[in-house]
Amino acid sequence: MVDFFNSKELLIDGISKLKSSKIPNPEIDARILLSYAINYQNTIYMHNDISISKKDKNKFYCFLDKRIQGKPVSRILGSRNFWKNNFLINKYTLDPRPDSEVIIDVLTKTCSNSSNHFQVLDLGSGSGCIGLSLIDEIKNTSLLSVDICKQSLEILNKNANRLNLMNKLHCAQINWFENTWIENIKIITQNEKLFSKNKFDIIVCNPPYIKSSDIEKLQTEVKNYDPLVSLDGGIDGCDSYRAIFKDLRELLAVGGVCLFEIGYDLLDNIKIILKEFNLNLIKVHKDFYGHSRVIEIN
Repeated sequence: MVDFFNSKELLIDGISKLKSSKIPNPEIDARILLSYAINYQNTIYMHNDISISKKDKNKFYCFLDKRIQGKPVSRILGSRNFWKNNFLINKYTLDPRPDSEVIIDVLTKTCSNSSNHFQVLDLGSGSGCIGLSLIDEIKNTSLLSVDICKQSLEILNKNANRLNLMNKLHCAQINWFENTWIENIKIITQNEKLFSKNKFDIIVCNPPYIKSSDIEKLQTEVKNYDPLVSLDGGIDGCDSYRAIFKDLRELLAVGGVCLFEIGYDLLDNIKIILKEFNLNLIKVHKDFYGHSRVIEIN
């Protein structure tokens, strides 16, 4: 005989456990975790009356234990919603965040209705949430996604396959701190049929920008679960910006645009670096909290 349990009772108990452990947003987290535990297509609410097997109940409580230990919901589930899609993640990829959606919002407003073909470069692509969201929204596009980590590119390919975007994508393992990184990108654009030129109309990037001394001050969910290589921006948080801006003109097509995510407190330093490398700051875009979050440059 299989034991069954009521979803409302499990949900109430799950919320109580998360609350007592001082987990933020306990109601939301408990609903999501229970929904995933039973493979329910929609989010479960109190008014739902669903019979749940003992196996799925145990799965739910396993999820709760991980959440109570500080593991983010997205890391428990292995995926995160971003823009209009759900993206797989792993321990090698940064957890996608709403702040990065500012990049998509800006570019879709300016490019979606254009008949032009856009060649896109996504630097430090991680799960692919930014680059793949762009080429999903802007139809006449081709994308080169580069990342330092092989395992990140593997998850990116899985996401591209789920979104039926493999025919618009090429991936490469490239480190922008190496002297040959620009040359390696140019070799790809010269040899891959996907690309018609060796420069890009759109360049997007969410580089590591946390100051090294601030890493330990981050929330447990961030410092213990996001990869350090995706967080640590060096002493002043600007190491990656210097490395990329130094050679950016070699990659940007005439009339092209670059959008970089930045730390909310880095704008003044980044303006100095842009001036050093003769790059123009076109606009600073705010995030949902009113912080300077994305710079538009050419």
